[in-house]
Amino acid sequence: MQVINIELLKNSKYKALFASFCAIGWSLAYPLIKLGYSEFQIASDDLGSKVLFAGIRFFAAGLIIICFCLAGRKIADIKSISNAALVMLFGLVNTALHYMFAYIGLGYNSGSRSTILDSSGSFMLIILSTIIFKDDKMTAKKGIGCLLGFCGIILATLNAGENIFADITFRGDGMILLNAVFAAIGGILTRIVSKRMNMLSATGISMAFGGAVMIILGLIFKRADKWNISIRGVAVLFILIMISAVCFAVYNELIANHPISEISIFNALIPVLGVVFSSIILREELKWQYICSVIIVSVGIYLVNKNGKTKNRLSRI
Repeated sequence: MQVINIELLKNSKYKALFASFCAIGWSLAYPLIKLGYSEFQIASDDLGSKVLFAGIRFFAAGLIIICFCLAGRKIADIKSISNAALVMLFGLVNTALHYMFAYIGLGYNSGSRSTILDSSGSFMLIILSTIIFKDDKMTAKKGIGCLLGFCGIILATLNAGENIFADITFRGDGMILLNAVFAAIGGILTRIVSKRMNMLSATGISMAFGGAVMIILGLIFKRADKWNISIRGVAVLFILIMISAVCFAVYNELIANHPISEISIFNALIPVLGVVFSSIILREELKWQYICSVIIVSVGIYLVNKNGKTKNRLSRI
């Protein structure tokens, strides 16, 4: 059974619609995670429960993608030891470490601020890409875009007053930034993996593996003996699972069939919509600096992606 109409994803007339759909889904994730913590009564210092919560989400999402790939006969070639090791590394970096830091940091930070800080991963990926890949050069527009992005991030983290660094913490902001670092490294690995095997099935396998790692770590770490299980909490977790599974499936197909720059420009919507959704779902204050920062970050992302069509060819590293 084909859940996603691949032909529609290949049609350039619908790419804006599907790319916007992915941005909306991912921007919903941060406030929904915080809502999930509240529903399951996971305390901010309950490291084990937060990692376990993340592991369940991505393990289930990975299984859904794997089932979709099996139905469509899109199986990754991981018979060789090198490919198997690459998929495991991809899952460890892009899922386990990436989202473990995100879930920890989100327990100590607002959804709005976390969404904006998380967008720094886009600029880190650009810098890493220009260093590693010879067919991706740093340009003036990319440099200005990255500078604007980091300025917007700094604006979001600072508070006016005598001690402007009062609210900055390693447990909150530091964890979210570490999440962004591993997201950027994961982006580099994504490009490498896509040249060696089917990207969609590799994503599912790596996501399930990374989720399994987090489940094991969550069970090992000290955690609350019992969660508050409710219909609303289970519904939130199910929505998060589907966001991961569906958005990754759709986004990877878009990237495979259209110029990367024409699709990734829609990621500029994520910090903007993330702040809006955090305000609506979590009743968080929509501070003036958040509004200014998302505008600056979005302009930075736009400038970077406006640079030109990104080549899909992998050059020597």
